[in-house]
Amino acid sequence: MANIKGFRGLRYSSEVELDRCICPPYDIISEAEREELYNRSEYNIIRVEFGKEFKGDNEANNKFTRAKEYLNSWIQNGILKFDPQESVYIIEQEFEVEGKKYKRTGLIVLLEIVEFEKGIVIPHEFTLSKPKQERLELLRYTRANISSIFGLYEDKTKDVKSILDLIKSRKEDVAYNGIGTYEKMWVVSDRDIIDNLEKLFKDKKIFIADGHHRYETALEFKKEMQQKEGAREDADYNYIMITLTAIEDEGIVILPTHRIVISSSVEEDIFMEKLKIYFDIETGEYEVLKRKLEEKKKYAFLVYTYNKNFYLITLKDPENALKDVEGSRAYKNLDVVVLQKLILNKILEITDEDILHQRNIKYTKSERELIEIVNNGAKYGFILNPTLVEELKEVSLSGEKMPQKSTYFYPKLMTGNVIFVHQK
Repeated sequence: MANIKGFRGLRYSSEVELDRCICPPYDIISEAEREELYNRSEYNIIRVEFGKEFKGDNEANNKFTRAKEYLNSWIQNGILKFDPQESVYIIEQEFEVEGKKYKRTGLIVLLEIVEFEKGIVIPHEFTLSKPKQERLELLRYTRANISSIFGLYEDKTKDVKSILDLIKSRKEDVAYNGIGTYEKMWVVSDRDIIDNLEKLFKDKKIFIADGHHRYETALEFKKEMQQKEGAREDADYNYIMITLTAIEDEGIVILPTHRIVISSSVEEDIFMEKLKIYFDIETGEYEVLKRKLEEKKKYAFLVYTYNKNFYLITLKDPENALKDVEGSRAYKNLDVVVLQKLILNKILEITDEDILHQRNIKYTKSERELIEIVNNGAKYGFILNPTLVEELKEVSLSGEKMPQKSTYFYPKLMTGNVIFVHQK
């Protein structure tokens, strides 16, 4: 079902210090971080992936035209070089979360772009129009996937794992430091191995973990090119670069994204009374309640209020409480849905439209930041447990999409370790 293949990746020359030239995905880079990346190296891929805007920019000279110029110049000057043969790329990311060490393995390939309706590539979240327009302009100018999207697949028989493990048993071709990671990459041009991997993915579905905007952008670009040139089966615009990781991989880590309500007319005593309709409530110290939250894993939240009180709330009767919520059982059982439908919508009267456009809602990965923001004037903070990868799979297969910020796969993939440039 999933059609993958190798490609001649564009990579930094060995004479360039790769650690100084890669960057995180564009959508998690702040203005200050972008400035630091610009200063890190004159060849940092940030200039292509997420270039600066300047006063006086116009149609002939803007961040997209400059991205194209940087890319072409670096290729011409040998800063970036194409691999001589079509290859697939194995990446291993070593990282640490809360004192525990992990390794996550990814297979970087090209994936044929197909409509979601075909049920081969499966999304799990909604997208917004502005990021897609930005990514589309970049693709139009550069004709390249600068960063890889991230996808998951099932490998119950471990057939793919056995191939990747065999490759990883030899010395890596490249090693470098990412952002909070140490990474190794193996370049594989052996035709038999690539053919075998292509066959193994023919019966697989691909779940998009990260990169929905870029996938939809590539789909739109494919349609544009087909209208301009006519449909060509061998055209590079039919494919997108993706890093594929098995759902069973021990290195898959999903972090929660916590919610902050900036303002509300519902005062704390009234809020607690209304919560009691659906939740058991326990008060206590942060550290104690946080441990209890982690032990519960589902249907529980740690609430921090403007009066500097912590509450652990646990859903009493999920089936009855969620009976009016539309959607499959898998969808309704998501903690982010429970929070949105029962607390944000029903009690605090924040609409789905408000949440979609991030009105009166702020998101953070940091519990410490959440506490600081509430201490500095926000009304309520909600600390969540992470969404489980099996929940993502179940909701995706039901044809539904999760609320925004339901998953945060950690670590993010680095941008610039390998680039896919359309050549035909």
